[in-house]
Amino acid sequence: GGQLYFRRRSLDSMSGTNPCTEAWSECTSMSVPSVKSKSLGMLCFILNIFLPGSGTLVAGLLEDKPSTMVIGALQFVLSWIIIGWIWSVWWGYLIFVAAKEKESFEPLGEQA
Repeated sequence: GGQLYFRRRSLDSMSGTNPCTEAWSECTSMSVPSVKSKSLGMLCFILNIFLPGSGTLVAGLLEDKPSTMVIGALQFVLSWIIIGWIWSVWWGYLIFVAAKEKESFEPLGEQA
């Protein structure tokens, strides 16, 4: 009992916040991660269509956001009752749109 408490306490103090609480906040505010390029955004969208939650997990890994990874896991788990798949496709679309908007505002001099 004490060892588990100590381990959990140290993990919480390392991150400073709870990924589940952050995931809830992201979902309610529709705050999707903004991946670096349109091609990565499209990849996340396609992955979310064919393997629910996988594109969201990839976006979470790329942006180093545990809360986004929690969302991806929930999308995968809930996909068997269809709501997770719908959520996953919608979230993938939003990730793509966010990446497209981010890329369109980059200065022209930075493109190779």
